[in-house]
Amino acid sequence: MNTKISGLYLYNVQHPKFILARFSSIGDIVMAAPVVQALRSHFGVEAQIDFITLNKFKGAAQLISGIDTIYTVEKRAIEIAPQLKSNGYNYLVDLHSNIRSRALARALKIDTLRVKKQNNKRLALVLGLNKKPIENFVDRSLKTLESLSVSYDSKNPWGVINCSKPSHEIPEKYISVAAGATYEGKQIPQQILEEVIDSLDNQFVIVGGSDMEKIGSSLEKKSPNKVTNLCGAINLSETAYVMTNCKVALGGDTGAMHIATAVGAKLVSVWGCTRPSLGLAPWKANPKSLILEPQNRGNKPCSRHGDKCRYKRLGASLCITDISSECIVDAIKSLLK
Repeated sequence: MNTKISGLYLYNVQHPKFILARFSSIGDIVMAAPVVQALRSHFGVEAQIDFITLNKFKGAAQLISGIDTIYTVEKRAIEIAPQLKSNGYNYLVDLHSNIRSRALARALKIDTLRVKKQNNKRLALVLGLNKKPIENFVDRSLKTLESLSVSYDSKNPWGVINCSKPSHEIPEKYISVAAGATYEGKQIPQQILEEVIDSLDNQFVIVGGSDMEKIGSSLEKKSPNKVTNLCGAINLSETAYVMTNCKVALGGDTGAMHIATAVGAKLVSVWGCTRPSLGLAPWKANPKSLILEPQNRGNKPCSRHGDKCRYKRLGASLCITDISSECIVDAIKSLLK
């Protein structure tokens, strides 16, 4: 059985078993936390809530409290399908809706609650054929539970995000900066970060993966008395700790942005070739958080993932460079008051 179903079957199950599937990437996996929290809040500790993802993104799933077991695969979900089938799940909650997750659904042969990805509508936004913002991915994910009469936990929508204190020394008061992004269209340029750091009399902690070590090191070298570089030095759980305890979090449209949102940090998110209208804006963010978008590049996102910039193809700079360091500094100052 598949798609929308009646919740009557579930009430005949004494201890319902769920397997949630989201294989990538960091931010999208973190955005599954409200779904886990909704299920756990509704069905209690008796329910079994497991999660499957790719090996390289296990750390993101480990941030989410309320998960009983995390299963990982290197590439194909059917690698582990026999083991999952033996667990006797009642429902697959498919939060990816791709070839891999659909193959898993066919292998498990259980009721599947599948998120609507809205790819066509997202593409229409990029092409200018649609101007209506896409519903947030978290809200779409939570809608998969409607047939079970499950809604999000309004008192604690994100649940508890698992954090661990880094062994590295960090300042008592600081601004956290997520230096990296998958594509340059979503990454705050190093020069702008340098200008922001120079303009503020605050300590900064730079976080990111090993691919951002060079940028983090450069920022620390330029401002050694103000910058602590932790790029490539801490894991996601420790990154969540940094975000939890910062005065303000700064970053682009990245996984770190969603971690900062999940832990309730006051966030300044800087958008470039992607836009919040694509349905991936911070969900239930700290109410003081601010979103900065390019002012002189129209309302259309250039691409769904930030890998293309229509203005750069015409010889101009990336959209994200349209947001000046002065604008970012003013936003941070307003949140520090």
